[in-house]
Amino acid sequence: MRDSVLVFSLAWILFATQLGLCGKLERVAQQQNNVLDDYYAYRHISIVHFYIPDYTVTAAFKFIAKEEKTGGIGNCASRNVSLFLKSGSLPFVTPDGSKITAKLMKRRRRYYSLDMESNGDEYRITIEAPSPGDWYAIAFRTWSDPDNGKITQQGLGASCDTVLNAELLLESASLVSPMDPKSEYKVHMNESVDSAVMQLFIPDEFVDSTLSLKSSCGDECQIAVHVTADDHLVGTIVNSTNATMFFKPYSDAFHFVTLRLLSGESSDVFLQLIDDSPSDSSQVKSVDLMRKSLPDFFLFDYEHLRENATKPSAFNLTSDTLSVLSFEIGRIYDVGGTLTLGIKLVDEKEKRNVVVAACISLGYYSNITAGGGCARMENITAADIYVNSTGPAALHVPFPEPGIWHVSLKAFCLEESCHCIETCMNETLCEYCDCMTPCDARVESLISSSPCIEGRCNSRGKCMHYMSGGFVFAACHCSGAYRGFDCADDTYVLSNSDIIVRVALLTFSNLAFIGSVYVAIRREYFTEAIVYAAVMFFSTFYHACEAGEDVYSVCIMRLSVLQFCDFFNALLSIWVTLVAMASFGPKLTAFCQITGAVVLAMSAEMDRTALWVFLLPAISGSALIGLSWGLRCKRRGTVRYPLRPYRNIYFPAGLLLVSLGLVCYAFLQTRKNYYIIHSLWHVCVAIGVILLLPKRQYMK
Repeated sequence: MRDSVLVFSLAWILFATQLGLCGKLERVAQQQNNVLDDYYAYRHISIVHFYIPDYTVTAAFKFIAKEEKTGGIGNCASRNVSLFLKSGSLPFVTPDGSKITAKLMKRRRRYYSLDMESNGDEYRITIEAPSPGDWYAIAFRTWSDPDNGKITQQGLGASCDTVLNAELLLESASLVSPMDPKSEYKVHMNESVDSAVMQLFIPDEFVDSTLSLKSSCGDECQIAVHVTADDHLVGTIVNSTNATMFFKPYSDAFHFVTLRLLSGESSDVFLQLIDDSPSDSSQVKSVDLMRKSLPDFFLFDYEHLRENATKPSAFNLTSDTLSVLSFEIGRIYDVGGTLTLGIKLVDEKEKRNVVVAACISLGYYSNITAGGGCARMENITAADIYVNSTGPAALHVPFPEPGIWHVSLKAFCLEESCHCIETCMNETLCEYCDCMTPCDARVESLISSSPCIEGRCNSRGKCMHYMSGGFVFAACHCSGAYRGFDCADDTYVLSNSDIIVRVALLTFSNLAFIGSVYVAIRREYFTEAIVYAAVMFFSTFYHACEAGEDVYSVCIMRLSVLQFCDFFNALLSIWVTLVAMASFGPKLTAFCQITGAVVLAMSAEMDRTALWVFLLPAISGSALIGLSWGLRCKRRGTVRYPLRPYRNIYFPAGLLLVSLGLVCYAFLQTRKNYYIIHSLWHVCVAIGVILLLPKRQYMK
């Protein structure tokens, strides 16, 4: 199978060479009108997908963010936009700095970041010798502290969408050619052939490799050299006659050597791949795994099964071999969940002095040093997982990159008072330890994929599936004020005393309407009294249900019903108060009250938070007052209406108080001071009604 793939690949390279895959940057893809959201959790990302073909020398990702007005008053101001770009899978980022309690893999494929403004300017990320395949960009309006976020009334300012437009521009190689990994290869570069891509298939026996380069032009020219597979492996600039590049090749995979002539007229470049695999390396034993997929997004396991067994079984680690588990993560459909890798010692009681080191890598397997460290591409690091007799250990990889993953395992017996492992776990050098010796052990493996962290969100949220840009991914929807990828960050979680204070202020401030009800009854405004009582009742229980953070919530009915009743009765109270101030006769007053109730019920159901819903009763009622008072002044031939106490004292005082409450409600509310400002609004409206609701003798 591998030989047939190689033959087909070589045939395609020759065919592509005849066609002439060359030229400067050309636009090959556009992604338009991606609407961005404010970032509060990972679920608010917008995904933009690109595909880069083989033999690409340069890729340029162009992004333009702008504001599009959707309604309201005024112009759209530019906002900050954050963008992250990565090959293979979604970039896993925490722009809000939230804490994650789950143990995550630290060494991941790099991603590119970009800070933008939505002012229509062009931003670019240019990548030389990009790895071929899928590339994902995620974008959102930059995170800001939610406590400082203003709560603005919808319609007071311009309503705007932040829209991201993206383009992909590619430059293909002037020369595309196959290369035998076991032979020297020559490339002639000049002004017309200033870039070249060589494709070579490196077999799995090449554990460590060196690319040897010789240039015929010496210091007179500079040549950029990159080696890529599913990821960029190594790159350098050659400005001398000889150079070497060390890298760990991906096992049984195609690699690309990209050359670009940066300066100089021409040069002959000689390339030779050298196998640096150590002859005394430990014997490698592959442990067979079988994939078991379940009928849902991101749910699959890799299990070690013996012969015809249906349940996974343990396997042996031996002192003279390096055991390697290999499994594949597929592109697109496997990358939206979280990969979990766990190891457990079997017969733990008999193995109290045994520690198993596990090194996880993508594309190639890592050797394990005598000190229990991982020999990676660039250096020696601590193992990703250490397992001892205390119990199993696991590591999580959110949005894993596609490809062949490898888990290297080796067991060590520790002498008494041996602290090498503790030293290694602190990210120090782990090459050798004289109190650790390789030994045998029996272990079980857990390799599985699931949404979020093992399908859960720390019992403080729900694991949900989201779609963006045609791609599905899993993320937590945290409850209360918890946040973070696994809903473990309690930075914004209120203490019980804080919750009680907020609930008490927002609910008990409505008791100010008792005075409004009393005054309305004393002045024989019975319909108005019923409306004020309804405002007090529904506002009290709406805030008792909504402000309790699921700790002290008292919900006598669904929150949506309480919210509608709260908004509707608040609007109706404005309307009936203004109609009462207009002082029509009983029949016309009843007609206006019923008509307003019908219209306001419809308006509150359509969009209860929009500015026009509040302006509708306010402007209509004010117009009725102006008409009624104007006609009476004209009929009496005087502007001294209503009578002096109401005209000079109660009316201006009530108007001033309600205006103060409106200013606070519309412009001063933030998420942090909401409970104070909104409670003040309740009190201002209740007292304002007492002042504005006129005595009947003042309106005669």
